[in-house]
Amino acid sequence: MTEEALTFSELRKIQKKEKRQERLSELDNGFLLNVRRYLEMKEGSATPREYKNAKRVFDKILELRREKIVKNARIAVKSDLNSSKLNLLPRERELFLDIKEVFQKYSDEIDDIVEGEKEVEPIEEPETATEEEEEEIEDDQDTEDGYEQVKIVSSVPEFMGTDLESYGPFEEGEKAEIPQDNAEILVNRGNAEVVE
Repeated sequence: MTEEALTFSELRKIQKKEKRQERLSELDNGFLLNVRRYLEMKEGSATPREYKNAKRVFDKILELRREKIVKNARIAVKSDLNSSKLNLLPRERELFLDIKEVFQKYSDEIDDIVEGEKEVEPIEEPETATEEEEEEIEDDQDTEDGYEQVKIVSSVPEFMGTDLESYGPFEEGEKAEIPQDNAEILVNRGNAEVVE
């Protein structure tokens, strides 16, 4: 990717490429700065929808890349795979090395336990939020007038919303804020459920 100004179309191409291929796609080292400039420009624009859509696509790119980084870090513990063989951004290289170190430490501890060199110590379970607390957190998220929060039940391809903005593609289990008319259509087709 060049140092030219980023566009929504280019961001979507990167997302699709990242989703399509198993290995990390090659990105320019200035990618994160380009995204920041683009999001700052869109945040100040007249239509906040553009910012939300761009942010959603960027978040999806990061999520896909994080999953691949974790997978590669796990593989690297048992193989000669190192960070230079991956298309990592500088910050991602740090993440990869940190995760690899955690997996290595875990693997070594398990080996020590199995070989009798270390005693098994009970681990206290951390306190987790109850279902009611998690629902309250989700309910606190405000939905814009004319839009509906939905949970995707079955995958939905990219579509043009009634607000003339592009949405999707969405995978099963994802939550999205889309125009009410589009939400109604997806619910009626059995692709989504309204989040109460």
